[in-house]
Amino acid sequence: MSTSDSLTEVYIYENTQLLEQLEEMLLNSEKSAALKKADIDEIFRVMHTIKGSSAMMGYEGLTQLSHSMEDMFAALRQNLDTPREAWELIISLVLECIDFIKVEVSKVQEGFLPDGEISSLHDRAMDLLHLISGGQGSNALPPESTPESPHSSEKVEPYVPQSHKDSASHYYKARLFFITGCAMESVRAFAVVNSLDGLYTRIAHEPKNLNINCDEAIVANGFLLYLESPCPSQEIESRLADTMFLQHLEFSELSLEEALPHFSASAQEPTSQAASDAVQKSPTKITAPQQEAKDSANGASKSITQNFLSVNVGKVDRLMDLVGEIVTTESMVVKHPQILDLHIESFDKQSRRLRQLTGELQDVVMSIRMVPISSTFHKMQRIVRDMSIKTGKEAQLILRGEQTEVDKNVLETLSDPLMHMIRNSMDHGLETTEERLALDKPAVGTIILEARNTGGDVVITVSDDGRGLDREKLIKKAQEKGIAQKNEDEISDREAFNYILLPGFSTNDQVTEFSGRGVGMDVVNSNVEKMGGTLAIDSDPGKGTTFTMQIPLTLAIVDGMDVQVGEEHYIIPILNIRESFELKNKDLIVAPDGTENIIIRGKCFLVRRLHQLFGIPNAKQDLQEGIMVLVESDRGSVCLFVDQIVGEQQAVIKPLPSFLSRMMGRVPHISGCTILGNGSVSLILDSGSLTRSTAC
Repeated sequence: MSTSDSLTEVYIYENTQLLEQLEEMLLNSEKSAALKKADIDEIFRVMHTIKGSSAMMGYEGLTQLSHSMEDMFAALRQNLDTPREAWELIISLVLECIDFIKVEVSKVQEGFLPDGEISSLHDRAMDLLHLISGGQGSNALPPESTPESPHSSEKVEPYVPQSHKDSASHYYKARLFFITGCAMESVRAFAVVNSLDGLYTRIAHEPKNLNINCDEAIVANGFLLYLESPCPSQEIESRLADTMFLQHLEFSELSLEEALPHFSASAQEPTSQAASDAVQKSPTKITAPQQEAKDSANGASKSITQNFLSVNVGKVDRLMDLVGEIVTTESMVVKHPQILDLHIESFDKQSRRLRQLTGELQDVVMSIRMVPISSTFHKMQRIVRDMSIKTGKEAQLILRGEQTEVDKNVLETLSDPLMHMIRNSMDHGLETTEERLALDKPAVGTIILEARNTGGDVVITVSDDGRGLDREKLIKKAQEKGIAQKNEDEISDREAFNYILLPGFSTNDQVTEFSGRGVGMDVVNSNVEKMGGTLAIDSDPGKGTTFTMQIPLTLAIVDGMDVQVGEEHYIIPILNIRESFELKNKDLIVAPDGTENIIIRGKCFLVRRLHQLFGIPNAKQDLQEGIMVLVESDRGSVCLFVDQIVGEQQAVIKPLPSFLSRMMGRVPHISGCTILGNGSVSLILDSGSLTRSTAC
């Protein structure tokens, strides 16, 4: 990968994280229609960082836009008594700017230049700046320094906060060390200089020329900075501490006599390290979370450590694939037919150790891929906010179980289904304020977004307290379209509710910006099924609707039980197995329609014969000759009749062959396949599908 490609990756990653952080902060602050001073300072820092990185990349439009935002928040830092109406305009404008920058960053990610038109947003920012400044703000952007000369003597006078303008100058020395292996140290040093823009009046650094490759020098000696600034040490030090991939920071204040030689026109070499260290004074200690502070050898400088490493997700996916192959190979070796009959104590001992190590390796890799669902949940707050403005409906979004973790690939696929369901609840579910008041409901509608773990699955629910689904209207629409062939009294509530999941089905008579085309919930159902999950709908007229998605925590590896039916083998996820037992005739109940049920400790469960379900010949027919496996999920429980239980099997989940999917679509009751120890292929059963509608 070239340096430019690596730099682009860092730019995309860092700015995406900053924008998500900024959006969440604004949405949380919007309820009070004002921002706290700490939030204003943080937004100023974020915009300053985006401006610096965009200037470094040569993206002029993004640089100008973020600069105008930065100027606006610099003025807000001096005027916290801004009227409420102005705060509402400011928050709305910044959210629009976030959306614009996200679109531009996505262009960069796809290999294009960010060429969006910023004039409208920029002009609005300048108008707000003028308002905040009490008519003293400028309507023009100050000229921006070029990336090629971040510390040029011709640079325009930087912005200095009013509170510091009359302050005496301070002189600082800082040495930064980046995390080993982060690469592009020269570029990162350049970004550090950019991040300090506006906080100094003079600056010098070593290495002096950052336009050439000086990575090795920075790795060996660190990046040395000398600054003259009217700002207090805490502000400079805090800005440096925010540097990405920073491992160690030494910071101290110098006297004028000690600092002056470093700002000379000839850019002399810094004085000896011994002399420099001797004049350091008032050092400040910076400690990262969970990092024990420790003094340096001279007791003057302190260290800051970031205990994380950014890894390309493609490498993690590749590692996961390799772990899957190791698990499969280990199973094929340990369960080889020629070895099964040999009882070698040393081999059995080492094979158990191998299983333990592969299990630990799998757990570690899985933990790397698991991320909290909170990032996706918080994005939904923006959907509710925008829909509230456009539809005129007041609504609040309540988040529960935000720290529930799922596989990163699952999380990326979840965003679209959740967005569609939130929009559906806002558009179809919630009533207008007038309607809610007429029904003695609170004026503000409520949408609850909740996540929780159940065994090997994550269950996500989206519920609202709106009008609910109209069963009669759904059935009537389905009959008009020729979808429903039964009489209304023969159609269950669940069948009626599931009509909204069909392609092209909509109860809206008019097409609006948000609905009416019948594609939203169809997309949701398709995406959930692609993840091997299920979607259920429950509704109570006049009280609200609940959508429940049950999705595997990961799409990679599961612990399963290998069962045999005829000559075929199937894998049942162990987390879904409650118990297994042999049947006694007195426990069996046969209904008039031939349906078989079984009584277990006073509870009735449906019996499903797998050989009948999948059309398998030469399987056992007598229930007393085989084994019953009680399988349960959030949808219910069912007893599966199999010939025999072979044993535990760690299954590396692989998708069904593409040609099979094209021919048959989604195969009922099957979530994927895996390779057994003897090299044969076994199908993995979908417990959620098997337990659907199993009540006696």
